[in-house]
Amino acid sequence: MNKHRIVSILEQVNNLKAKRSISNLLLTILVISLCVLILTSCKNSPVVDANPWPMFHHDLQHTGLSSYDTSENNGTLKWKYQTGDLTPCKYTLPTFPTIGSDGTIYSGALDSYIYALNPDGTLKWKYETGGPVWSSPAISSNGTIYFGSEDNYIYAVSLDGTLKWKFKTGYSITSSPSIGSDGTIYVGSDDNYVYALKPNGLLKWRYQTFYEIGSSPAIGSDGTIYIGSGDTYLYALNSNGTLKWKYETGDDIYSSPSIGSDGTIYVGSYDNYLYALNSDGTLKWRYETGGDIFRSSPAIGSDGTIYIASRDTYLYAVNPNGTLKWRYQTGDRIYSSSPSISSDGTIYIGSDDNYLYALNSDGTLKWRYETGDDIYSSPSIGSDGTIYIVSLDCYIYAIGH
Repeated sequence: MNKHRIVSILEQVNNLKAKRSISNLLLTILVISLCVLILTSCKNSPVVDANPWPMFHHDLQHTGLSSYDTSENNGTLKWKYQTGDLTPCKYTLPTFPTIGSDGTIYSGALDSYIYALNPDGTLKWKYETGGPVWSSPAISSNGTIYFGSEDNYIYAVSLDGTLKWKFKTGYSITSSPSIGSDGTIYVGSDDNYVYALKPNGLLKWRYQTFYEIGSSPAIGSDGTIYIGSGDTYLYALNSNGTLKWKYETGDDIYSSPSIGSDGTIYVGSYDNYLYALNSDGTLKWRYETGGDIFRSSPAIGSDGTIYIASRDTYLYAVNPNGTLKWRYQTGDRIYSSSPSISSDGTIYIGSDDNYLYALNSDGTLKWRYETGDDIYSSPSIGSDGTIYIVSLDCYIYAIGH
């Protein structure tokens, strides 16, 4: 083979290598672009979990919006399960039953137990704490269940109902924990502090407000923790526990904040108002209801409608610009039940008139189911469209079809 032929072959090989390098570079750029697009999309959407209802108000943004359809649910009782002695249930605070990936329902009770029920309503296990459990359990990606108790402890319990660890705060816990993307557990305590705990139960940091915290933390896409306090302020905390900003309302905040897809933070106050705040802590608008908003927390529909209940007996549907869309009157005050929304747009809410209400997206009644006593609890939605609710008659109800 002559010299010129060898040179020609080498040139062809080099050209092929160059083209292959360019192709590899273009492929790398394409992959990176797709990853950025996916991450951006996830950042602007509510956190999706393998568990149908893994925490208070469904997700880290506390939207109360389920991805499951309930259009076939006609309000028929599937089963009910009695927890503990009937006497103390008259003094219960609201709780959301939470639902694991296998359909297990977890709920606290005033008899000091947290209950794990099978999807057919039979007892799977129960774990006893040292005081009533008002806190709604949160389920981590590895199945650990976190919740607070009136005995001042935050508990971490395994899927089989055994204790992993417990952490003592300075007073009772009625706030419900949220779990950050890095596994950090955030929860408020009646000792005035917001706690951030590592997954192994060690303290990461705590932040002091000026009164008890019954509000439950919502977490923004940037990791900001939003939580209300009885000192009238809504707090925005950085992920390292430092104050980002705080906003003063006209009265106590026991309602828990919710976060819209555009970053707007919604929260109710005992001063009768629903507040909409920009992500920098400035007021966007506020809407006045006819009564105080105690522990009911806002839910956010897929179209941006905000739903909030007031102790004036009404459930309100408020447009994203702060104007009234509609309101629906129940038979008594709505003390603390928070609305939940299914993927078909049905809104569920409990009332002190003993009824669980199912409302169409236009505010008309779809059906209602009567329990044996007031409903302070908030509804949770299972993957098969079943609605779970706790009543002051000490029963956990499964309503389906």
